[in-house]
Amino acid sequence: MLERQELLEQFNHTLKKMKKVWSKQFKEVNPSQFHILKSLVDAGPQKATGLAVLLQMTPGAITGASDKLISKGYAERKGAAQDRRVVYLEITDKGKQFVESMMEKQISVTAKFFEGLSEEDVNHLIRIYRQISNNLDRQTSLDQSDLV
Repeated sequence: MLERQELLEQFNHTLKKMKKVWSKQFKEVNPSQFHILKSLVDAGPQKATGLAVLLQMTPGAITGASDKLISKGYAERKGAAQDRRVVYLEITDKGKQFVESMMEKQISVTAKFFEGLSEEDVNHLIRIYRQISNNLDRQTSLDQSDLV
């Protein structure tokens, strides 16, 4: 039990430090706004409701973040050709360039987190993170089945 407590403490301590380092990278946008831009790069234009579900945010939070992204020229709203009442958030070229530069920074910063680890240690971490992700996916599925 003591080992699990140490694991929890180390995990929380490390996560706080990582968040602090990552947050320093976000000067022009906050992390939520960046996640919206990244989602637009990955999935293309989205409705606010779709983004809210995808990013587990409220539609109001998506709207507020979108307004800020639009004011900075990173995104724009466009009406659907078939139904002008449907509005999509779309990333601009400026937004794509911003995401690309942030991803490069994120890779560089994250690489520093793992300096000094052997290839074997990195492979163990990958296996462990996959297992944790699978555990979280199973838990999410169980939580969703409770709603039915």
